[in-house]
Amino acid sequence: MTQFESNTGERFAEFVLPDGCVLCGGEVTVRASQAGAHSYCPQCHWLSKPSMRVRDNGVELSFATTALA
Repeated sequence: MTQFESNTGERFAEFVLPDGCVLCGGEVTVRASQAGAHSYCPQCHWLSKPSMRVRDNGVELSFATTALA
C-alpha cells in the first residue's frame, strides 16, 4: 500500500488487488481516503465505490450489486 497527499492536503492510500475484479477477474486498483474507497479495473474499465472496512488481518471490500430487468 502506498500513501499520498494531494495538493489540497487530502491524504489517501492506493493499493492493487490482483484478480480482484468481480466482473472480469482482472487486477483492481483501489484508492482509499477519508471520503471512502474507489476502485478501477483497467481491463474491463469498471469503476466502483465499494464499502471498505479495516480488519485486524487486512482490508475488507464489499461491492453492492444492482440489477435492472
